[in-house]
Amino acid sequence: MTTEAPLPRRRGRPPADPKILAASVQEARDSICAAALTLFQQGGVDAINMRDVGRLLGTSQMMAYRYFPSKDHLLMELRIRAFARFTQALARWRRRARRDADALPLVCGAYLVFAYANPHDYRLMFDMWAFENPEAMKKEFGEKVRRQSASWLEIQASVSQFLGPRAERADLGQATDIVWSGLHGLASLHLARKLVFGRNLKHLARPAIRSIMAGLTALA
Repeated sequence: MTTEAPLPRRRGRPPADPKILAASVQEARDSICAAALTLFQQGGVDAINMRDVGRLLGTSQMMAYRYFPSKDHLLMELRIRAFARFTQALARWRRRARRDADALPLVCGAYLVFAYANPHDYRLMFDMWAFENPEAMKKEFGEKVRRQSASWLEIQASVSQFLGPRAERADLGQATDIVWSGLHGLASLHLARKLVFGRNLKHLARPAIRSIMAGLTALA
């Protein structure tokens, strides 16, 4: 009776499960972003560097470069994530509206609450900084270099709901820009500590939202 020779063992590590590998990469990217956000909170954009990211994580600075080609890419990831959280907040409150007319004040309130509760995210979203290679970043990320449009579209949807049948004859883009600029102005003044005479965001939020709604009603 003959016996078959045993199959030779494969040398080296077995191939990684793609799902496990993807989860590992995502975990590493999340950790790097968390460390970079800590640095940003301590000293703004200038405080973020790959060396200190590695120090916070207990690794070498080269570890961060494995997942982000440059500091610019890391900053863009932080900005994109901040916009995603912002958009989710606006969408969540718009969905809570029981009537179409309620959507706009809820979204406006969510906008200001987000800026108040998440000042670092808000600055990441709207503060401009000098990229080390702006042309390369613009080519790679396009409009995301400036801002994401999903949050703007949530505001536009709430404006359309608020206007109802009048939305068909209104310039929704213009109306949305008016709402956005009003909210952003108040949020920016708050974050810059430029509101005077004892006024603050909490005092001004409700009258500002009422003014925005009245202005849209007159505009349409």
